Amino acid sequence: MSIRLNKLLSLFAPRHREYLLIDKDGQILETSPGVKRFAEDPDQVSQGQNICLGFPELIGLESILIDILDERQDTFELKGITRCSDTGESLYMDLYVIKHPLAFDPSNPDNQNQLIILLEDVTERMVLEQTLVQATNETSLLVSRLSASKAYIDQIITAMADALLVTTLSGTIKTVNRSAQLLFGYDEAELIGKSIRLILSLADDLLSEHQHQLCVEPKSINNWEVVCQKKTGEKIMVSFSCSAIQMETEGSHHFIYIGRDITERQRTQKRIATQHAITRILSDSGTIKEAMPKILPTIGETLAWDLGELWTSESIETDRVMPQLRCEHTWISHAIPESMSITQPLIASPTGGLLGQIWTSRSPEWVSDITSESPSPIVPIAELSSAFGFPIQDEEQILGVITFYCCDVQPPDQELMQVMAAIGNQLGQFIKRKQAEAALRQEQEKSEQLLLNILPEPIAERLKHESQIIAEDFAEVSVLFADIVGFTQLSSSIPPITLLNLLNQIFSSFDELCEQHRLEKIKTIGDAYMVVGGLPRSPLNHAHAIARMALDMQGAITQFRDQTGQAFNMRIGINTGPVVAGVIGLKKFSYDLWGDTVNIASRMESQGIPGRIQVTAATYEKLKDTFEFEQRGMIDVKGRGKMTTYFLIAVK
Repeated sequence: MSIRLNKLLSLFAPRHREYLLIDKDGQILETSPGVKRFAEDPDQVSQGQNICLGFPELIGLESILIDILDERQDTFELKGITRCSDTGESLYMDLYVIKHPLAFDPSNPDNQNQLIILLEDVTERMVLEQTLVQATNETSLLVSRLSASKAYIDQIITAMADALLVTTLSGTIKTVNRSAQLLFGYDEAELIGKSIRLILSLADDLLSEHQHQLCVEPKSINNWEVVCQKKTGEKIMVSFSCSAIQMETEGSHHFIYIGRDITERQRTQKRIATQHAITRILSDSGTIKEAMPKILPTIGETLAWDLGELWTSESIETDRVMPQLRCEHTWISHAIPESMSITQPLIASPTGGLLGQIWTSRSPEWVSDITSESPSPIVPIAELSSAFGFPIQDEEQILGVITFYCCDVQPPDQELMQVMAAIGNQLGQFIKRKQAEAALRQEQEKSEQLLLNILPEPIAERLKHESQIIAEDFAEVSVLFADIVGFTQLSSSIPPITLLNLLNQIFSSFDELCEQHRLEKIKTIGDAYMVVGGLPRSPLNHAHAIARMALDMQGAITQFRDQTGQAFNMRIGINTGPVVAGVIGLKKFSYDLWGDTVNIASRMESQGIPGRIQVTAATYEKLKDTFEFEQRGMIDVKGRGKMTTYFLIAVK
């Protein structure tokens, strides 16, 4: 090759290019030194060999080469030809075919039938391109997968039945799903960019403390129950599962809240708890007065309402008279201002408002959105938003009304109203039962008191539990008989009713003296009065008690004589000794004494002197050291013969 060709090729053949010079028949005329490394078979690349032996890529391209020689085509190129060495390394090259640059040199006419094949090593470029293509493909695949993953996650978030919110550290909402929108009643645009405090009824310090805990402890918090507020103002209870996500910016977190509405579950629990609590109160309370003050706080605190009232009827409703209701009890939660005072009066007529509706329908009523003045007749609070009430009733009549009020909007709860209706019936039955028990108890007390007026208390108690005859021996008792002297003559001078009233006054005063000296009245027979000391639970010193009562009876008779101006007096006789006491008979039974001691005591009275207290020697021996006596001497006692008797004068 001429020097001119070498210089010419050096202009457009850089160091990484090699060349071959071939004639029109494809015979190699000349090669550059490094051309063999581009050949498929390096041994076939030499002067005089056909170009297709070393570069089989040119097989079948003879027509194109002729077109270039005949100037019907300027150039031809094959790019990205691959060669693989014995070591496994790949070589990439581009092949260019052009007509001899000096084909028009008149000094060398052979150049017109020669072609130059340029070979360029493009391995670095191809590897780079392949790397870029691979990276591009991988990036596209990653983007595609990320897009698919995002779409999949978006579908999951959209399909989630639970509410999902994602917030920043400051509480700004970044993501919200459809379930959250439906739960809280907001559109997505109304929540994105707003603070989560829009829906969480939670103090700022509590929310910050909660977020700090999530950041410090890399784990989720489950069953975080929070009161939330819907767009309508309704309060609901939501149970959240919360977790923190570390963002790319150091120290920055996002918070994920997945919440489920547990309002109905809590309402069910509260309804059941209320029923159980009321049942427990009624079972533990012995009276209506004991039970009723506990009803309002139990219901109000369990159901989280703010104000409760218990109204009872002061009279029975008739066709002509509407009963008046009295507010017996009120209960106020901490949500109501302490300065609020109860408005007087505490009496209302059930002719209108919530009380009237309940009274008329005899069924629970609910007001979910109070728009007018306070529905409570005694509490003037305009902030009350919701109310419900139920009647206290039995099968026959309505006995009262219980009402509750709340400052928050509370939607109607039909199941709660059914529970309250059952509680109202339960309270009505309780009141009726306790009223019946009180009436029965009152009648029993009357019967027992009547029995105690007839019998001593220990004997009455035994008679209630024993059916056999009650009779006991007492070794020593003191028996007193008293008789009003002149009573028969007095009965002929005053009307019977007046006489009976006078006798009742005298014997009533004697009854009081019996209680005072702890003695037992046995009976009255006409104008006679019988008392015993020493049974069944009288004082041990029964003779002293009987003596003191006898003196007091004399004083009482003197007082009555002075007050009435009637001329009557009294004989009193006392004896001490053994007796038999008991109850006999099946009807109109009474407690009585038998024995010689009783007979002698009666003789001491009947054979005594008006205005004096006559006692036997047995009684005298018991009392002589404490009381003053006057010896009467020997008297003839019917059925006993001669006996020494004494007159009791006074206490020493």
